[in-house]
Amino acid sequence: MAVDKYVSAAITAGKLENAALCNGARVIGMVATEELAADGDASIYRFFKGVSGNLIPINIKVYVDDAVTEAVDSDIGLYEQNGGPVIDADIFADSLDLAPAGGALRGTVAGVTETPADGMCSVNIANLTKKIYEHAGHTELTAKAGYDICLTTNTDAGTGGTITMIATFLEG
Repeated sequence: MAVDKYVSAAITAGKLENAALCNGARVIGMVATEELAADGDASIYRFFKGVSGNLIPINIKVYVDDAVTEAVDSDIGLYEQNGGPVIDADIFADSLDLAPAGGALRGTVAGVTETPADGMCSVNIANLTKKIYEHAGHTELTAKAGYDICLTTNTDAGTGGTITMIATFLEG
């Protein structure tokens, strides 16, 4: 039997719903590029500073150039802002392969065509509507003023190179 219903339980119950989850919200984009040097394991690159916990991350793309080597285990996660400690280093992505052979290359080099790495590959489908503070394990009352979104290289970036992160959020 066919159904005809709103997928939001709040709307079905006649209650208010977050606009981002039912009829649209403003999109916010961020982009940052970093030139990596050959670094040691566990280097932290703070791509976005003080991001509002009320934003809903919907897409994080990570691109590298052909100079990046050996960065085959990198994470994307949340840290407290202003150089603060880790909240969850791999909440968005765990063990990303950012070496060009891993496919995160921008452009086409030696037959490998542009395919950004999915910087949200670790987020369960059921959690794609969560706000940043919820991904951090916080509540509306315990949310931080802002969060840093960081890339951590768990393996040495080898010869270095360029990494660009492009993130898209919905205003929640």
